[in-house]
Amino acid sequence: MNNNDTIAPNVQASHKKGSNQVPEAIEDRSAGDIEANARPTTTISDNPKILSLTKQVFITITLALTTVLTSSGAQVLFIALPTIEKDLKVNEGELQWIVVSYNLAVGCLLLVSGRIADIYGRKKLLIAGMVILTIFNFIGGFMKNGSALIVTRALAGCGVALTTPSTTGIIAELFEGKARSRVFTIYAAGYSLGGILGLVIGGLFVSYVRHTWRSALFFITGLGLLGTIMAIFIIPSDGTHTKDKHVDWPGAILSTVGLVFFSFAISGAQSAPEGWKTDYILALLVIGVFLIIAFFFWEHHVATKTPHSPMMRLALWTRAKGRLAVLYLTGFLAMMGFIPALYNSTLFFQNVQSTGTVGAMLRFLPTEISGVICTILVILLIHRVPAYQLLVLGLLATGFGNMCFALSEENTNYWKLPFHGMWLIVFGCDLYQPTGLIFVSKFSYSDEYSVAGGLFQTMLRLGNSVGLALSSIMFNSIYQQNLHKGLEDKIAYLKGLQASFWLSAGGCWFGVFIASFALKSLGTVGKDQEDKEKENDKAQNPVQNQNQEENIKSRAEE
Repeated sequence: MNNNDTIAPNVQASHKKGSNQVPEAIEDRSAGDIEANARPTTTISDNPKILSLTKQVFITITLALTTVLTSSGAQVLFIALPTIEKDLKVNEGELQWIVVSYNLAVGCLLLVSGRIADIYGRKKLLIAGMVILTIFNFIGGFMKNGSALIVTRALAGCGVALTTPSTTGIIAELFEGKARSRVFTIYAAGYSLGGILGLVIGGLFVSYVRHTWRSALFFITGLGLLGTIMAIFIIPSDGTHTKDKHVDWPGAILSTVGLVFFSFAISGAQSAPEGWKTDYILALLVIGVFLIIAFFFWEHHVATKTPHSPMMRLALWTRAKGRLAVLYLTGFLAMMGFIPALYNSTLFFQNVQSTGTVGAMLRFLPTEISGVICTILVILLIHRVPAYQLLVLGLLATGFGNMCFALSEENTNYWKLPFHGMWLIVFGCDLYQPTGLIFVSKFSYSDEYSVAGGLFQTMLRLGNSVGLALSSIMFNSIYQQNLHKGLEDKIAYLKGLQASFWLSAGGCWFGVFIASFALKSLGTVGKDQEDKEKENDKAQNPVQNQNQEENIKSRAEE
C-alpha cells in the first residue's frame, strides 16, 4: 500500500499545522468560495494514526452494510406493492406514498443531519440512525392500514437520513487517495447488493412465507440489528470536526420545512381531491419554493454577516467553477430515470404481463448483477478515464433502459426488450453514486464532509421523489386519455406506463447533453492532484530539485 492509500482518521494531509491549505482540488474554486466562514475550522489532531489493513477491511464492510440495509429496506417493498395493495386495500395514490414517504424523509433531513454529524460526531449519528431505522422497520411489519405503514416508512427514512451523511463523512475522513475511491465505490455497491437481497427476500417471503411482506420487514430488522452492533464496535470513535459548534437552526428549519412542503406537494398532487388545482397542494408548493429560496439568502447572510458557520456553505455549489452544481443537477436527472423505472417495471411485469411476484423478482435480478459490474468498472476506471465519461455512460444507459420498456408490449418476450431494459437502467445510479461522492469529497473541507455528502444525496433523493411524481402525472394523464378513447383498461394502463418510461428516458438524455459540455473538464480522480503536488513540491524546494536534476543528468552522462 502506498502513501496515498493510508488511512488518516482525522484530517487530510493538506491540512498541515500552521497552514491554511485546503484538501485536494479546492484551490480550484470561484470567488464565491471566499466567504467569511469558508475556511476549514477543524479541531482534530494534525498527527493522525494509521489503521491496520484488517481494520480498514472491517470498517469498509460495516459502512457497506449500512447501504445494503437502506437499499434492501426500500427494495423489499417494491416487489410486494401489488400484495400490499390488496392486503391493506390501498389505492394507487397511497401505494405510491409507501415508496415516496421513505425517500421524502431521507431527502429532507440529509442536510441538517450532515451538519450535526460534522459538529457532534459522525459515529454517534450513524448509530442513532441505524437504531431508528431498525425500530421502525420492525414496527412497520405490524401495521394494519396504508396510512400507518406510510408513517412508519417515513420514520424509517428519518433513520436513513442520519446514517447516510455520517457514513460518507466517515469515509472521507478515514481514507485518502485511491483507498478513498475504492471504499466509496464499495460503499455505493452496497445499494446493488441490498437491492438483490431486497428483491429476493421480498419475492420469496411474499410467495412462500405466511406473513408475506411483514416477515420481509422483520428480516430487514435483523439485518439492521447486526449493522448497529458492527457500527458500535468497529467504527473508530470521533469527536467534533469543527471549532464552531453553533448549529444554524433557522437555516435547518428553512431547508427542512421547505423541502418537506415542496416534496409533499409534488408527490401528493395526484392523490389530492382536485389534483394540482387543490388549494393545499398549490399553497404547499408555493411556500416550499419560497422557503428554499429564503434558505439560500439566509445562508449567505450567516456566512458574511455573522461570526458563525452556515449550515451549508454556498461555495458547495460554486466550487470547481460551478461544476459541482452541474454534478448535483445531472445526478438529480439520473435518479429521475432510475427509481421511476424500477417502480413502473414492477407494475409492468405484475399488472401487464401477469408474471406474479416470483416471476417479477427473477426478472429484476439483472439490475443487481449489472450494479455489481458497475462497481467493478468504477474501481478499474475511476483513476484512468475522465469522470464525465463515466457519468455520460451511466445517463445514456439508463435512458436506453427506459426506452426498452417504453417499446415493450403486453406479449413482448422478456429477452427481447425488458431484459435489456433491466440491466441498463441501473447504470445511471451505480456509476453516479460513487463517482459523485468521490468528487464531492475531493472539493470539500474536512469539517464539512458530512454536509457535503448530504447535499449530494439530497439532490439524488429529490430526483427520486420528483421523478416518481412526474411519472405518476404522466401515467394518469395518458391512462385517462386512452380510457376515454374506448381502449381496454389493460391497454390504457400499458400506454400510461410507456409514456412514463419515455419521460424518464428524456430526462436522462437531457442529462447527457449537460454533462457532455459542462463536466468535460472535471478531470480524472487523482491525476490532476498528483501533477499539482509535483509542481508544488518543485516550487517549494527549488534547490533540492535542481540538485536532483543535476544528479540525474550526471548519471545519464555516465
